[in-house]
Amino acid sequence: MLLTNMGIIMKKILLSILFTSLAFGQAYHMQSVLGLKDGVRIADFEKAMMQHNKAHKGLAAVNTFSIVNGPNAGKYVRVPAAQWPTPLDMVDSVYDAHADHDIEVPYDKWGSMVELEGGMEFWTVRPDLSRNMPTVEGSDINGQQPKYITIYYYGVQQGGNNNTEAVFSRFNEIAKQSDSTRPWVAMTKTLGGNVSVYSYSTPHMTMSELLAPAQAEFGAVLAEMYAEDSELDSKVRSGWSWVWSETWRFRPELSTSVD
Repeated sequence: MLLTNMGIIMKKILLSILFTSLAFGQAYHMQSVLGLKDGVRIADFEKAMMQHNKAHKGLAAVNTFSIVNGPNAGKYVRVPAAQWPTPLDMVDSVYDAHADHDIEVPYDKWGSMVELEGGMEFWTVRPDLSRNMPTVEGSDINGQQPKYITIYYYGVQQGGNNNTEAVFSRFNEIAKQSDSTRPWVAMTKTLGGNVSVYSYSTPHMTMSELLAPAQAEFGAVLAEMYAEDSELDSKVRSGWSWVWSETWRFRPELSTSVD
């Protein structure tokens, strides 16, 4: 799915989606997953990244996250930060800025340390499946920028898209009736690897808040769905075949701004 970059970006989510949905039809999340080559120390990798980041200004501005759990734990995610989500008419210019930097950085050794995992991915933001989208007036958590983003991924099986859309849409309708203020941003993968994937992401300050409180909210909505639909299990089984999650930790010292 940032006030040092993250606060500003999170505050722009709703406004950006409204404008891009009206003007361009879709808005996109772009990301690259990176690992370290064998033998590279984390301290050296991050120091080299900070030097390399001198090239990431303007349209090449980037937010960096460490993945702290899940199958990709220990890797990094780099997200273009010029505008999030990225409207369709900016995708090419942002992509080109990240692929071919205009600024030459002396002593830039970072490229020789990076193990790129699949290149740039493109995800379509789904406002229709999202809820409590952060507003321009304030998306901070108790006045502070979120430290983490947790993402849940759902792998849709062949022929399962209709059931997946139906289950997620109904879940969202019921969840919106609760008094929960937790933001959830829904996206579907469009380019890069397996594209039969949905994701739900939420920002948070602590790890514990995503355990009991969030699970209780999820359980209450699910119980209502089962009460109204006796075929829910069948729809889920014929919708997606796998689910996994990961948490990203925002790294402001490894990120840059547009200016």
